[in-house]
Amino acid sequence: MTPSSERIPVLIVAGFLGAGKTTFIRELIPRLIPGPRAPYVILNDFLNAAIDAFTLKGLGAEIQGLAAGCVCCDDTGSLIDAILRVPVSIRPLIIIEANGTTDPYRLIETLTLTAALRDVLGSILQVTVINESRWGKRWLPGDKHTERAQVRTASAILTNRSETATDKQKQRLRDDLLELNPRAPRLDTDSFIDLLLHETAAETLPTPNTSDPIPHAHHHVAVQLEPPLMSEEGLRQWLQALPRDILRVKGLARISDREMCYFNRTDDPFESPRIIKVRAQEGMEPAAVFIGPGLNEKSLLASFRDETRVSPFKLSL
Repeated sequence: MTPSSERIPVLIVAGFLGAGKTTFIRELIPRLIPGPRAPYVILNDFLNAAIDAFTLKGLGAEIQGLAAGCVCCDDTGSLIDAILRVPVSIRPLIIIEANGTTDPYRLIETLTLTAALRDVLGSILQVTVINESRWGKRWLPGDKHTERAQVRTASAILTNRSETATDKQKQRLRDDLLELNPRAPRLDTDSFIDLLLHETAAETLPTPNTSDPIPHAHHHVAVQLEPPLMSEEGLRQWLQALPRDILRVKGLARISDREMCYFNRTDDPFESPRIIKVRAQEGMEPAAVFIGPGLNEKSLLASFRDETRVSPFKLSL
């Protein structure tokens, strides 16, 4: 049996679609690099995990993307294989970014009950990231259940977008957090990272609570399309014009022979689309991933033509 000191600790980063999980990990990695453990990130996302993996490259951590539908139910085998490939010699801290509709109960069960992982993994903690201005506004009942489940199992809570939340929204969130998970402290990013750096998180924070699982089903579909060549401003206008029932759209678009843009937009009306211009590199291909209920591919294709005034392009699924 592997001594507990040699087992790999795991941090699950949970939160609903567009909550800010990848942004948090982007802040987390550089702070962990000088610390006692090497961050090893496993990204799970609909269709194209390579998009988020691209934004984290160059930060000094090993990044592995799992483009399964959801590691809590669709493809647990890929997650287990990915964990077993993590080199113990680097003294890793495995950071699993779950996609926004992940059932945390099932994910934690996979990590704790899989025989092949019992002698590999050490402490398991879950931090849940919440968009404060969007809390409780999910209009599908299944989404509300998932969002609340991600809080119930959390070891710690991180909130953002507080500047766009009303006083009523902030009070509702405080009340709901106290009801759903009074054990989990609400921390800021710096305090949470300090716990990880000093390796005291496992002793200070509660372990994930899996005593009250809920029925889980995915209510959204994901569609991947190839965006046409467009200007940066055309990309911004297109993102702003997309309907808000598209909960998340992200990807890479080409704006010239030498430049591409990483883009990301959530359903938060107060949040502007995020666009980062980058130099085109070998292996970088245009792709746009849409997540939402009942997406229509023809309508999505038409949105490109309407907003960018370009001819139809080849569909890539």
